[in-house]
Amino acid sequence: MHPVLSHALNPLAKQISTLNQSEAQIAPLPGQERWCAQQVIEHLILSFDQTSEILSRQLKSGRVPKNRRNVLKFFLRVQTIGLGCMPSGVPAMRATRPVACTPQTGEAIAQRFLAAAEAMDELLSVSRKKFGIQACGEHPFYGVMRVDEWRRYHAIHAKHHLSQLKEAIRYARSPKALAESLK
Repeated sequence: MHPVLSHALNPLAKQISTLNQSEAQIAPLPGQERWCAQQVIEHLILSFDQTSEILSRQLKSGRVPKNRRNVLKFFLRVQTIGLGCMPSGVPAMRATRPVACTPQTGEAIAQRFLAAAEAMDELLSVSRKKFGIQACGEHPFYGVMRVDEWRRYHAIHAKHHLSQLKEAIRYARSPKALAESLK
């Protein structure tokens, strides 16, 4: 895996791998639409899968995507990819919202997470060979992006969710969550 992704994704995989199956399913502040640890990672896996689909379509077409970025996409891109600051509290796109997931141990979740990232990164490497430094796909929010921008986006996105994952784990291991799970 490319160092940009590896540096950002390995801390999440390490955090989630320490959980047992029940801890991975406990959401902080139940009833508040907060994600449990597994859902946070599932969201990131879905975003990797979405990027893989975008890249696969572009590789199949063989054409560089046209830059159709509007002013809003430009500013979102500057904020996130340029400044490395992803806004908090913005709901995830419907396609990347985790729905029903099969409960798994943290170790199994971490393996799927890293496998999905590796598959996406492989497509990014193929895209680099085919498109060079030109755009290789269009993100729904940020517009057309080059390979380096895709990697930076996913690294920033992972770091954005690291604190959310740590909070879900902290809550799942708290006495309050343990008492709730025994009821």
